[in-house]
Amino acid sequence: MPTIIRKPTEPTTVRFRHPELRSLPVALGALVGIAGVLATPAPWPTDPVTSLVTGTYVGILAWTVVEQVPDAVDRAVDAGVHRLAGGLGLLGVVGLLGAGLLGGSPPDEGAVIRLLVFATALILVTSMADNRRGTLVREREQVRATVTAVQLRRYRVALSVAATVVVGSALSLTTGEFLAVGTVAGGVVGSTVGVVLTGREEYELLALDDHLLVRQVGDTGGTAVRWERLRDVSVEGDRLRVARGLPWPTVYAVDLSAVEDRRAVLGAFRSYPYLH
Repeated sequence: MPTIIRKPTEPTTVRFRHPELRSLPVALGALVGIAGVLATPAPWPTDPVTSLVTGTYVGILAWTVVEQVPDAVDRAVDAGVHRLAGGLGLLGVVGLLGAGLLGGSPPDEGAVIRLLVFATALILVTSMADNRRGTLVREREQVRATVTAVQLRRYRVALSVAATVVVGSALSLTTGEFLAVGTVAGGVVGSTVGVVLTGREEYELLALDDHLLVRQVGDTGGTAVRWERLRDVSVEGDRLRVARGLPWPTVYAVDLSAVEDRRAVLGAFRSYPYLH
C-alpha cells in the first residue's frame, strides 16, 4: 500500500492586537469603566480615588478585549445589536427611576445621579455605534446619488419639543413628582426659540442600494435607513421630499434646481416601487 505522507500543520496561535484609538472601541471601554465606577456600593462614592482607579482599569481592560474581536463587533453593529442593547438598558434605567411613581420606594439621590450618568453614556455610545453602522453600510453598498438637503423647520421644532417632553418626564421620574405645567411650557418655548435662532441645518442624503444614508454635511458615517422604513419619497416642482418614519419621523427637502443631473437623482430615489 502507498504510504501517505502528511505535512505537519502549524498550530494556530491567537495574536494579541494592540489597542488603537478608534472611537467605538474606546467608547465601549469607557462605558464599561463608567459602569464599574457607578457600581460602587452605597453610599457613593465611598472612596472616590479607588472608584476612579478601578473604573479606569476596568475600562482599559474592556477596550483591550473589544480590540481583539473587531470583526465580531462590526457584525454585531451591522445587525443592529447596539440598538437592542441600548433600548433594554434605557428601559431598565426608566424602570428603576419610575419606582416612586408606581408606588414603590424611589431611589436615593446618589442612585439617581448614577442612573442618569449611565443613561447619558449609554445614549452616546449607542449613537456612536449607529454611526459606525452607517460607515459599514456605505463601504458595502454602491452610492447611486448624493444630494444636499435641509430638514423642514416644523419637523425640527416638533422633534425638539418631543425631546423637551422626554427630559421633563425623566426629571419627573427622578424626583417622584410630576413637573408643573408652567415648567414644561417654558421648556417647550425655549426649545422652539432655540431651533428658530440656530437657522437651518444641512444634511447629505446618499442613495445606496438598500439604504438611505443620512448625515450632516462634512461628517463621516451617518444613519443608515432601509428604504422600506421611509414613509414617502415625492417630488413637488423643484423640491424632492424624503420622509422618514419612526423612531425619527422627519422630512428632508432637496432643491432639485441646484442638482447637476436631476434625472439621475430622481432615478436613484424613486426606483423603489414599495415607496409609492
